[in-house]
Amino acid sequence: MLASTLASIGDAVLATDRDGRITFLNPVAEALTGWSGAQARGKAVEDVLRLVDERTRRAIDNPLIRALHERAMVTTSDHVTLVSRSDSEVPIELNAAPVRGDSGDLRGAILVFRDIGQRRQFEEQATHSQKMEAVSRLAGSVAGDFNNMLTVIAGYADMLRGDIPAGSTTREYVDEIVYAGERAASLTQRLLAFSRGTAAHPLVLDLNLLLAGMEPMLRRLLGQNIELLLLSTPALGHIQADSSEIEEVIVNLATNARDAMPNGGKLVVETANVSLEEHAADRLGMKPGPCVMLAFSDNGIGMDAETRSRLFEPFFTTKERGKGSGLGLSTVYGVIKQAGGQVTVYSQPNCGTIFEIYLPRVHGPVVERTLAAARPAKGSETILLVDDEEGVRKLCSTVLQANGYNVLEADNGEAALAAYDKNAHKVDMLLADVVMRQMDGFELGRMLCRQTPGLKILYMSGYRDNAGVTEPGQAPAPFLHKPFTPDVLLAKVREVLDTEVL
Repeated sequence: MLASTLASIGDAVLATDRDGRITFLNPVAEALTGWSGAQARGKAVEDVLRLVDERTRRAIDNPLIRALHERAMVTTSDHVTLVSRSDSEVPIELNAAPVRGDSGDLRGAILVFRDIGQRRQFEEQATHSQKMEAVSRLAGSVAGDFNNMLTVIAGYADMLRGDIPAGSTTREYVDEIVYAGERAASLTQRLLAFSRGTAAHPLVLDLNLLLAGMEPMLRRLLGQNIELLLLSTPALGHIQADSSEIEEVIVNLATNARDAMPNGGKLVVETANVSLEEHAADRLGMKPGPCVMLAFSDNGIGMDAETRSRLFEPFFTTKERGKGSGLGLSTVYGVIKQAGGQVTVYSQPNCGTIFEIYLPRVHGPVVERTLAAARPAKGSETILLVDDEEGVRKLCSTVLQANGYNVLEADNGEAALAAYDKNAHKVDMLLADVVMRQMDGFELGRMLCRQTPGLKILYMSGYRDNAGVTEPGQAPAPFLHKPFTPDVLLAKVREVLDTEVL
């Protein structure tokens, strides 16, 4: 019964006689040490149980020998690595204790130890998720403030370019300003993707179809030295996400794998239907239930714990200066979190890396995105414009008035309410920033809609994706993401004004 008990438990058990020679190993101990019970029996414990300090790489005193000499329990839980017979290494925690007979005489010692590698990775992921959430909020705030400034810079530059003849030196200067603004806007978009604040357009997608369409491009991206193997599960469940963002995730992970295999290797991209039980879902920070998994496995150089802990931070990169922005994996993290999923990473130095993405499975047919038809930009309606950023407010007012609209300006919610009370009979639309001091744009919109049901509203923001609903159960409100050009502003305003009120 004792042998059956020791064989069935999940911890490794190793016993010695009073001289420190092996008398017993259970199956878990055999697997971790690489020694069978028959091979190890009678050998000195130091020959079978090789332990080193994972920080200094120096051998440590064997706890079984200490337990025999000191005739007391020995506990070691930090920074101990077991080197197996095949030289593979496993982080462990252990307890050793002397074994005494009925008369108190020393009979030997027993060691109980366990592999804590997976638990460490889970703890790393939990700590990492908390840290990433804090960094995410900071990134979203920085990107939002920057987008307000970019809206002003890009907007006036675009207007100025229209007034300068093509081919002139001044036009070239303005073109460079516009180009720099576009690059800066792209950078903030990636920061907002990381902070889950992008303007996503989620559709029902089939990852197998998406990967099949990207396969030729991925093979060119990886090059001839890297073998690409696609393992697609038949009848794969569908997910709901922005197709262009998921494509960016796939490209970023493939690029990361390529860079981790400078001398060539193999990248396996796999899809699978999985069901998250409650424990696994809690660990991932997701709801239990059916999911779709997308995994990227490479046999590259791998990474250590310190690198794993910072992997998804914006601007963190292990590449040489100028060869990476450090935003690729942070974008992956933000896109997947925004889609309601989670990303995990398993890696060890020289042992390759596995990225696993879990996304909730949805029902419904795969749909294609359709583009709305272009609408005329000019108008004559009256718009109540509310933004506490003076530069953005002045730009929008200038653009709208130059295209025939009448504009009432307010720099906060209270001023907007006062302006509306005086002009409610002629206001056709509210154009309001979301993030404002004292009263946000959504609150202002709700108050005005109570006064005038059906009032047309267009919200704008450079921060997180605040494209929510004005009231529970209502459809998402029209939304304009900063930075935007004058043409985009005019088109969106015209679109909202021309929409029939249900």
